[in-house]
Amino acid sequence: MMYNRNNESNDIIIAVIVLTIAFTLMINGGLRIVSPTRFELDLLIGFSVTVTAFLMHEMAHRTVARKLGAVAFFKLWPAGILLALVTSIFGFIFAAPGAVQFAGLYDKESEGKIALAGPGTNIFIGIVAFLAYTFLNVGFIASTILFWVALLNLWFALFNLIPFPPLDGSKVFYWNSKIFAVVFILTIILNIIDGFIPSFFGL
Repeated sequence: MMYNRNNESNDIIIAVIVLTIAFTLMINGGLRIVSPTRFELDLLIGFSVTVTAFLMHEMAHRTVARKLGAVAFFKLWPAGILLALVTSIFGFIFAAPGAVQFAGLYDKESEGKIALAGPGTNIFIGIVAFLAYTFLNVGFIASTILFWVALLNLWFALFNLIPFPPLDGSKVFYWNSKIFAVVFILTIILNIIDGFIPSFFGL
């Protein structure tokens, strides 16, 4: 599997820019509800969420894959990045901007560890951000960013752990169902604690 590093860098930059715009629009409630008075804050939130929930997730996949001896790189999916942008215009987001592809490892343990690295990173970031938001007095702007980073990282982890292909959860489950169950249940609990699941179901 051959892939130019410049191409990967370009793909990452494009994905980060477009997803930042998409998350910013989603947080605003869609293009028609964009508030000029808080657009700069929402842009900071959009960028922070993109870097933590998306970029660090994908880089975790890539890092673990390479450490295990695979050839790995991020590749943009143009249709997915366009879908993220279009859906965000209406106040929600379906983000599938691309993924880390790897070759050279085909056993279920390696694939499971690589898959777990992404949502595992989101869980860690989400917990740290939520604790900082809850216990630190960092001011309105920082606390608002921390809230959204925690909320969307933990939701992103839960979504990716759904055990159906091509999501990460299917590979983790196939590798080790016990590890999958522990991580999945933990992520559900965290999404209840941070308020995402109750608000999603109107509770």
